[in-house]
Amino acid sequence: MIWQLKSGEVVVDRHRSHLHPGVERLLPEAFGRIGSAGRNFFVEEIDFGRLIGETVCVATGPGDQIVFAKRPERAGLTRFVKKRKPEVCSKLVVILKAGDCDEYVLITAFIGGRPEPEPWDRNATPRSVEFWKAHALVWGCEPIVSGTETAE
Repeated sequence: MIWQLKSGEVVVDRHRSHLHPGVERLLPEAFGRIGSAGRNFFVEEIDFGRLIGETVCVATGPGDQIVFAKRPERAGLTRFVKKRKPEVCSKLVVILKAGDCDEYVLITAFIGGRPEPEPWDRNATPRSVEFWKAHALVWGCEPIVSGTETAE
């Protein structure tokens, strides 16, 4: 697929991009709202002002059942919450990086607000730890590596 940013640059889908279900239909409108400002890499949150789907990254509280597991092709464990459902959302997040031919490459796109990188990620900051202490992915909505589930 090929799209175009508001600022005119072409966006191409990379081989094995991480497009979450239901987002491809939203990409033309989302990209039409994004200007690159010459950035080499960026994460953009677009609020559509209407419900566009469900997010699997939810805020957690004291009564929630939390587990950790490794997702495929991830360097560390992800925080999950059991017995919760995805929540309706009006936001979409896209991550883009500059390509070799004056285009941008789509890394991923998903419905939800902009999360912080997971604490084990090379781009993690102190905000990452705080974010992931208070948020988790809904258990059963993302694939995990079998046998990696732990309460620790």
